[in-house]
Amino acid sequence: MLKIAIVTPFGAEPRVDNYAEFILALGLQNLGYSVRFYTYKLKHHPSCQKNLTYKNLTVIRCRQLLGISPGLFFSLLRFHPQIIIYFHPRSFLSFTAYLAARCSGAKTIAEIVGILHDPFIVDDTDNPIPNIKPKIRLLTRWTNLLNIFFSRKRREQWINLIFHLPIAKADAIVAINKDEQNYIKIFYGRDSTLIYWAAPPVQIQPQIVQLTNNPIPDFHLLFIGKKRKRKGWDTMLEALAILKSRGLKKKLVFVCPDLDITMAEQLANRLGISDQIFFRSQISNEDKILIFQKAQYVVVPSRYEGFGLPVFEAFQAGKPVIATDIPVFKEFLEHEKNALLFPPGDAKSLAENIIALDRNPELIKHLVDEGYKTAAQFTSEMMVDRFVRLFNLLLKK
Repeated sequence: MLKIAIVTPFGAEPRVDNYAEFILALGLQNLGYSVRFYTYKLKHHPSCQKNLTYKNLTVIRCRQLLGISPGLFFSLLRFHPQIIIYFHPRSFLSFTAYLAARCSGAKTIAEIVGILHDPFIVDDTDNPIPNIKPKIRLLTRWTNLLNIFFSRKRREQWINLIFHLPIAKADAIVAINKDEQNYIKIFYGRDSTLIYWAAPPVQIQPQIVQLTNNPIPDFHLLFIGKKRKRKGWDTMLEALAILKSRGLKKKLVFVCPDLDITMAEQLANRLGISDQIFFRSQISNEDKILIFQKAQYVVVPSRYEGFGLPVFEAFQAGKPVIATDIPVFKEFLEHEKNALLFPPGDAKSLAENIIALDRNPELIKHLVDEGYKTAAQFTSEMMVDRFVRLFNLLLKK
């Protein structure tokens, strides 16, 4: 039985059911692979301290200090996987996973998502595309250790090494979109394998009729994202204010995992739209299903994304999507075919797209129908199959 270790900052729990690494793990298990998840053990989070089994998937939680995790190292040696996949370019677990692979002879795959979230590559990770550093120096060689020892910025340089060496030395690199393939070539000088993430499984269930303890309005606009500028939440609020000035008072459900939403509340107050926004945080999967059910349109105003799961969650829920025309979205979205697109940060264009949908029921139906078709091109079976092909290729070398 082929053993696969998946090392990721995100564990296995309900809130990450739609994440690619979890969908991949379940798909590999269904094919008969032995799969284990390795993720952080977080001191100040009681729910993230113990190993567990979630949906028949073993999850090992590991402490680390600046990229060194003896627990992860020895657990990987005991498991002795043939393939180790480390997800995300800024995981403090990847360096130890790489060391364990070199000691055990396992092949390594580095999956890159959100390469421009890296502070060693961009000056502003919250608005990365216009803020790529003019001079980028990623530490990717063991010989850099000597320079680190004599550097005044030892900690910063060490983090640079432990983030980037495992990627540069991996047996294969996986990019989740063509735009990131290009960046990988520029920053690491390496080719990568393109494996798009999977659309999440269909979860919208008509029998769910109310939101637990938190009623929400019917026929709302829906935004899901962190309180980060790159997610474009400010553009969403500004568009809401523009619509109000034109006599169209829309309601917005703002789902944000961050508990501190002060910045968003302050902007809503300045724009005079506080009474139109329903903030929700730490929602259950069941609550999210209903929020999608009741939505009129799903808005994804991101300035930068690795993939953009809310787009596909909207497709699966049968909701029209309005999104920015950033490179990753343009790989699978086309204006007036399966979504309406607008430039990042352009609240006026977003407002006009919302009005256009309100006036055109036939366009709504067309976008929904094409959304279902688009989601069908990004199935979990396709993603898992491409990883299996990569496994076979690596193990033949």
